[in-house]
Amino acid sequence: MLNPLILGLPVRVILFLAPLCPICQDMTFDLRGLEAEFDDPRVEFIGVFPNSSTRQEQMEAFAERYGIEMTLVRDTANWAEALGARWTPEAFILDVQDSILYQGRINDRYFAPGRRKSKTRNRDLRNALLDIMAGQPVTVPLTEAVGCPIEGVKVMPSKN
Repeated sequence: MLNPLILGLPVRVILFLAPLCPICQDMTFDLRGLEAEFDDPRVEFIGVFPNSSTRQEQMEAFAERYGIEMTLVRDTANWAEALGARWTPEAFILDVQDSILYQGRINDRYFAPGRRKSKTRNRDLRNALLDIMAGQPVTVPLTEAVGCPIEGVKVMPSKN
């Protein structure tokens, strides 16, 4: 498949978020860095809040408190279901046909809910964006996200 950025076409980074999820809150530093590093008109960041209990004022407070500049929307189009998202945070990179180029975690800081490493070793979402920006296929297109479950999604245990 041809890289969409080589053709001058945009990619969208869809980030499923929840304002009360501690892992989402912790990842905002990294998200701000990604927004700055990939400040390119061909790369669009969208924060999607999939939980029906999330109110507009919570989304606005989240953006203000954590300095998030990307567009933030409620999941009225059922993106979480369509993409198979299960966690907040969980990241997807989509091309113009909504094909998934990357799905998974932002980085490997958390290995279980509430359990984090002292040092981040893999910045998976960043690496995927770097591959795309270099005109290459994403080296690791799928990683396992760790976070807070999205409301109403049945989470099956890993088969590891």
